Amino acid sequence: MTDTQSATGNARNADASADIVVTANKREQSLKDVGMSISAVGGDQLRSQGITDVKDLVRVVPGLTFAVSQKGAPVYTIRGVGYYEESLAASPAVSVYVDQIGFSFPIEAKAAGLDLERVEVLKGPQGTLYGQSSTGGAINYIAARPTHDFAAGFTSSLERFGRFQFEGYASGPITDTLRTRIAVATEQFGAWQKSHTRKDKIGDADIFKARWLTDWTPTDRLTVQLNINGWSDRGDPNEAALLAVTPQTPSRVFPVELTQPIAPNRPGVADWSTDFPQRTKQDFWQAALHVDYDLTDDITLTSLSSYQNFRQHDARDTDGSTLSVFHVRVDGSIDSYSQELRLAGRAFDRRLNWLVGGFYSHDRVNEVDTSRFDTNSSNPVFAGFGIGNLTGIGAKSLQHTETKAVFGNIDLDVTDQITLHGGARYTKTDIDFTGCTFGLDTVWPQGINILQSRLFPTGPRFPVEPLACAFVGAPDVTGLVRQELSEDNVSWRAGVDFKPVQGTLLYGSVSKGYKPGSFGTINASAVSQLAPVVQESVLAYELGFKTDLGMRAIDLTGAVFYYDYSNKQIRGRILDPNGVLGAIEALVNVPKSRVKGAELDLTIRPIDGLTLNGGAVYLDTKVTKDFANYDPFGAPVNYKGDPFPFTPKWTLRGAANYRFPIADGLDANLGGDVSYQSKSYSAFGLNPAVEIYPDSLFNIKSYALVNLQAGISSADGKWEVSIYGKNVFNKFYWTDVFRQIDNTSRHIAPPATYGVRVQFKFGS
Repeated sequence: MTDTQSATGNARNADASADIVVTANKREQSLKDVGMSISAVGGDQLRSQGITDVKDLVRVVPGLTFAVSQKGAPVYTIRGVGYYEESLAASPAVSVYVDQIGFSFPIEAKAAGLDLERVEVLKGPQGTLYGQSSTGGAINYIAARPTHDFAAGFTSSLERFGRFQFEGYASGPITDTLRTRIAVATEQFGAWQKSHTRKDKIGDADIFKARWLTDWTPTDRLTVQLNINGWSDRGDPNEAALLAVTPQTPSRVFPVELTQPIAPNRPGVADWSTDFPQRTKQDFWQAALHVDYDLTDDITLTSLSSYQNFRQHDARDTDGSTLSVFHVRVDGSIDSYSQELRLAGRAFDRRLNWLVGGFYSHDRVNEVDTSRFDTNSSNPVFAGFGIGNLTGIGAKSLQHTETKAVFGNIDLDVTDQITLHGGARYTKTDIDFTGCTFGLDTVWPQGINILQSRLFPTGPRFPVEPLACAFVGAPDVTGLVRQELSEDNVSWRAGVDFKPVQGTLLYGSVSKGYKPGSFGTINASAVSQLAPVVQESVLAYELGFKTDLGMRAIDLTGAVFYYDYSNKQIRGRILDPNGVLGAIEALVNVPKSRVKGAELDLTIRPIDGLTLNGGAVYLDTKVTKDFANYDPFGAPVNYKGDPFPFTPKWTLRGAANYRFPIADGLDANLGGDVSYQSKSYSAFGLNPAVEIYPDSLFNIKSYALVNLQAGISSADGKWEVSIYGKNVFNKFYWTDVFRQIDNTSRHIAPPATYGVRVQFKFGS
């Protein structure tokens, strides 16, 4: 496992080996005393390295990977466990929290990294303590709290392509019992993507974030914390680069598509259509209330309440070319309410820490996706039936998800050296789904009506009107599909910690976690495509250690783990039940798979001011039983033996930072980090026997990134000016590969970026 530490305050005199305090068990503990895999990174380190978003954490958290779906939804994966699904209502395998209150869906978390004290990344199944059950892990951001004395500060940077970033805060008391803190951030400009077919660029940022925190302590026993936050994004979407033309129906492809120029292998190169608006329009706000009341000196009642509101109106060209092969608009909304109530206490001379509680949430997700195809596309929906090309199709869904849970956890210090852990959680999830597919022109109802008459000549048949909901198949070929999914489970965790000597912790744990099932928003031609995936589960075994080897200048941590994975959820394919369209998109469960792995992290502070850190993660993922499905081109394959998508076998990182005095009251710092990940894949079912489209097309090649920085600062930490470079060797790499109608494309990562950063702090 990995524990990342950062010193704060006076850079020269701070004790760099001082413990980071974490709240992974919903109580304050030293990171070195927690018997689980956690990566913890302090707020100062995040700011100094320019880490402002969840996706940037991959630079400092081994085992965490990030990808973005074609519709812009982020996908986080920890130790190979993630859920690459682009529907708004797709519950995550890795949950994101701010101060223990979770975001219902990953797309809402864009401002989670604003003005932080630290971030904790918990690896492995979660569910016994945190509000959202997840199979991969949890990312818990801890916001910087209002201060008892006035304090303010800002961090601002200007970098290549004209990108400007600013984050600032002001904090202090209003009365003796009331304190407040306001933080804002913005990111502007910086178009870094270039068209390779014309003189054009795209990629400007336009995002604003804000948070208002208020802490009220009217008595010694009562603490009330109010968090009102939100963000707005009007930036350009991340455009794709064309990798290959791969027609769905080669016999129907038009010559103009075959002449599409393939994007060159250069950082920052992509392409898009000029006749379709490219835009991101997303807005989010949240009100969260955290109340602690000490019933006695040893028992605390806690209430966590949250309301979240998200709105999206995006337009994206996802095919990576100048043609209108596949355009998509996403209009959606999320309204979520959650409430957690728990009691926590200590007993038996504080050797026993216990916690019991309940959780309730309700999510309402409305999504309408409209996709337009080029009239020259080989889109095969009505191929061979004498029907004209379908130029557009829409999918809409409305989902209500209600979650109820009760949970408990205990930590018992049997002796000064041995601690036992145990926890369990019962969760009940009910989802109501309503959805359908509709056409954007007269071809859709015409095609449905003709297909119905040919497939079912004796009836029953239902006439389809333009823009109406319809599917291929009887009897329910028109109208909205209504379905329900009701599931329950018991997640649990048991473990033991052993401290043989001071400064060393050995631990072992067994845990089981669940991720609830879900429905997808899919351009479905058959009702069966809208069937849900059922809940997945991970049974995890882990052995680990944390030690300073008897020297305060060294921290060494490691772990080995094994995951027994059941019903892994993916977006795959099913066979068209009407025998018309072949393999069609649907959510499916992979019955059995597993993860084996190991992690190691070493931090050394050989001299005052110098910190060296290195870490490695090894993952071996595999589908372990026969599972017949399809590759990205619709060819039938057996997934058995396949590794997980977006899961490199090796992830390595190293960092060095040296801060030293250069004059009275003046320090200099030099630093850099390097990260490496080995080859991975962006899909299941890659079949090298299909020679025309080899599996290498969907490879994500290995790459290493180097970042450097240097600066000067005041010895008291009040100000700092630095220059920095990201991806300084201009490495060409990509984060995913996907197929849209006739094109296979990928998202290319940014090129080398350099800039200057200024930080100031005022007050105490």
